[in-house]
Amino acid sequence: MSDCLLCNAWSDHFATATILSKYDVDYFRCRDCGFIQTEAPYWLDEAYDQAIVSTDVGLISRNERFAKTTDRLLRIVLPGAKRCLDYGGGYGMFTRMMRDRGHRFEHHDPYCQNLFAAGFNANVDSDVRFDFLTAFEVMEHLENPHQELQTFDCLADNWLVSTELLPDHPPLPNDWWYYVLDGGQHISLWSKRALRIVAEMYDRHLISYRGLHLLTREKMRPTVVRYLMRNKFAGICDLIRRRKPLLGEDFRQAVAETKAAAQTVSV
Repeated sequence: MSDCLLCNAWSDHFATATILSKYDVDYFRCRDCGFIQTEAPYWLDEAYDQAIVSTDVGLISRNERFAKTTDRLLRIVLPGAKRCLDYGGGYGMFTRMMRDRGHRFEHHDPYCQNLFAAGFNANVDSDVRFDFLTAFEVMEHLENPHQELQTFDCLADNWLVSTELLPDHPPLPNDWWYYVLDGGQHISLWSKRALRIVAEMYDRHLISYRGLHLLTREKMRPTVVRYLMRNKFAGICDLIRRRKPLLGEDFRQAVAETKAAAQTVSV
């Protein structure tokens, strides 16, 4: 038995599974909110030897889907969001894709090299606020959920996060791919009720659709937001309020920074 890391209710032993092919790990499920957590994750240093695990073959397709959806949400239901942050942004691919669409995204990920959005690393330790925050494939990695959620709260009013929710009858670790036992990084598994508790605790309105979850300060029409999240049918909206790509501006900035760095070396 353990305390739920999210709501502090009792969590019962749920299962034991082998991660990283060698560690037998206990999973606990909250009696109240259904949140599933592992025992204290002593194996994380080894699990993060590579920030992106080799089995994450969906990284590019996921970024494509999230970029289309986020673009529509920002243009149509959150047009006032100008400064945006991709928290836990991995290689920086999503930040680059959003800047290509004209959205001023910055990147933050202390555990992964920023390959695609160099020059746009955010300083999240300052008092800077953002209008909008994305955190894709971050929630299931949280060792201390409230520590990160409080950071989200300080950084932005509106969040778009992704995580696959546990079915109503939660599967055992060996019966559901999202536990990602080979990688060892998914240590927090979220239920619908667990996300609703997050919304209540942090005074946000929650709208979910197929693994994407929008949490906003202002109440929005769920039917509109869910329609925009459905890439299959929302393509007609791609022509509305399109923004000018930042490619040219970013290129000039990259050239200027490269020249400045070269001059510094030559001095």
